[in-house]
Amino acid sequence: MPLALARPNAPIIALSTDFIRVKEYFEAIVASSGDLICTTDVHGHVMYFSPGAELMLDRRAQDVIGHPAYDFYEGGRAAAETLMRLLRESPDGRLRNHEMRLRAAGGALKHVNMSASFLKDGRGRVIGTLGIAQDISARVDLETKLREMTRTDDLTGIYNQRYFHDRLRVEAARALRQKRKLAMILFDLDGFKQVNDRLGHQEGDRILRAFGASLNANIRAEVDTAFRYGGDEFVLLLPETGGVGAARVARRVAAAAKKTLARDGVSTSWGVAELPRSGDVSALVRRADAAMYAMKSGRDGVRMRGTDLARAFGAPAKAKRAA
Repeated sequence: MPLALARPNAPIIALSTDFIRVKEYFEAIVASSGDLICTTDVHGHVMYFSPGAELMLDRRAQDVIGHPAYDFYEGGRAAAETLMRLLRESPDGRLRNHEMRLRAAGGALKHVNMSASFLKDGRGRVIGTLGIAQDISARVDLETKLREMTRTDDLTGIYNQRYFHDRLRVEAARALRQKRKLAMILFDLDGFKQVNDRLGHQEGDRILRAFGASLNANIRAEVDTAFRYGGDEFVLLLPETGGVGAARVARRVAAAAKKTLARDGVSTSWGVAELPRSGDVSALVRRADAAMYAMKSGRDGVRMRGTDLARAFGAPAKAKRAA
């Protein structure tokens, strides 16, 4: 009789043993992964937070489980809503290679490549979500550095000619679309060539770096942009600024530069222009160039050739002539 009773239970015992082994096997795989693996319930509360997730975000599972997953999303609840919308719109209920940022303990941000899917029960009902994220911060940082290298002037550290053309198109299009103003200031360093020839390139480089620093110190961070177009030509782009406001900025930059460059015998000429209603960026550049050379000729009585910047936008070369 005991043997007869044992037989019906034997498959159950074997199944339970196999299930435990499989469970332990997958737990070992998850534990050895450096990726973030996280599951949530239907309300978005964390149910499982892997060892890799703990390491990546410097957060203990016991402090995260039971709390909303969006607590460690950079965008908070809005970022979670975006993820859910993308999941619902996906034909197979899966999201792949979604780049986002997660907030580690202490506020540090981690760039991750997130894949997510709905978790369903045996009847096909959604019971939660599974998210797997790889830390791509090193790759993103490298890409950012390489991108900055291609658009930054090596000597002064401000943006270069290549990026000026890109940024000008973007800002002009935005100004037209939003019906806002856009101003440009073109600077030229008077006396720079003579100093460079007399004292050498090291002194010339020092002057260029000092002027680049003066530009950055006198503009709105994250709004205005400073460029070295080439040689001793510099440009400022000032979104949502008209000609009068741009002239104030130009005078402020010139005054700051005078404190550091006057002893070297270098001064600044500048010209201001405002984007015409047509959005013609060539006209904007030519007007700034003309205004700058009007100041230069009024100061020293000599009208020089047009700047490299103006010629790039179709301005004819101006012949030299004595006063």
